[in-house]
Amino acid sequence: MLTAAHFFTHIGLSWIVASAARLTARDRLLIVLAGTLPDLDGAGIVWSERAYAVAHRSAGHSLLFCLVMIAVALLWGRAPWITAALAAVSFHLHLLLDLVGTGGLPIRYFWPFSEQGWMYSRWVLASWPNYAVMLATALGVLLIAWRRRAPRASTPG
Repeated sequence: MLTAAHFFTHIGLSWIVASAARLTARDRLLIVLAGTLPDLDGAGIVWSERAYAVAHRSAGHSLLFCLVMIAVALLWGRAPWITAALAAVSFHLHLLLDLVGTGGLPIRYFWPFSEQGWMYSRWVLASWPNYAVMLATALGVLLIAWRRRAPRASTPG
């Protein structure tokens, strides 16, 4: 349950980053994908714990993957430079959350050129700081949704 909530935190924070500028739905999607797709490298869990340990926090958490996401934003974004910049912020925010808040495997930022990994976990996944980040993210998403709500038609009366 908490792992799913942590994933939704990545989605929510990426949405907050995407809402920092007036962008099209496509641009916002590209930014949200840049902040959530890094966890695709954890798909090895389907095969085995070993496959997960070898792949997770390497391919999708690497500078190379970030550059691919930036290239995608530049090619398909309606406001390419803003979208690419916010995609890079979203991607690195994902890494920051993983670095300080989940423990576990090191982030191999320079993969495939280096296997060097970084760890700086200040707390484990099931801890009050992560719950606080999740709550703050949920409140931020709700605030953005409330501010963007469609104006209601006034009724004569």
